[in-house]
Amino acid sequence: MPDVADRRKVVVEPIPDSEGRIEAVVAPPRDRIAAVLAEYRPEELEVLFDYFTRATVALREAAHDMLERRGSV
Repeated sequence: MPDVADRRKVVVEPIPDSEGRIEAVVAPPRDRIAAVLAEYRPEELEVLFDYFTRATVALREAAHDMLERRGSV
């Protein structure tokens, strides 16, 4: 709901007893990813997680660069 004192803000409040509904949505994809990851050896997981960590940084930097270039075009 909008903040009545500051229109730039939005007040977010938890919905009572919503955890079960959230879990119902989140569990299936989480379980599928867990099943895929379970097929890898620990040393392979290290490489995968290193890649994901580094790729995330690189993609964020690239997106930032694209936004900066867009402003200068």
